[in-house]
Amino acid sequence: MVKKHLFALFHHRFTVDVPGPDDLEAEGNFTDHEYVFRRGTRTVATVSKRWFSWTDTYGVEVDSGEDPVLILASAVVVDQACHPDDGERH
Repeated sequence: MVKKHLFALFHHRFTVDVPGPDDLEAEGNFTDHEYVFRRGTRTVATVSKRWFSWTDTYGVEVDSGEDPVLILASAVVVDQACHPDDGERH
């Protein structure tokens, strides 16, 4: 389950609730699609749109030993929560 936390006007944090004590926290600039996933203080994945293109193309770097499917699925949920109208065809 991914939970969204609102701290200030533009600062959000997401918690990815996983079994056990090692939940993931996503923090960063979600409006610019630049953020990281952390377990505690350790960064385990980085998400970046800036270096790739103006379209919906992202770079996601996942540390060795982490579940890439969990990270990618969580990044999709974060993107949909922050940008629900992106990519809609009218």
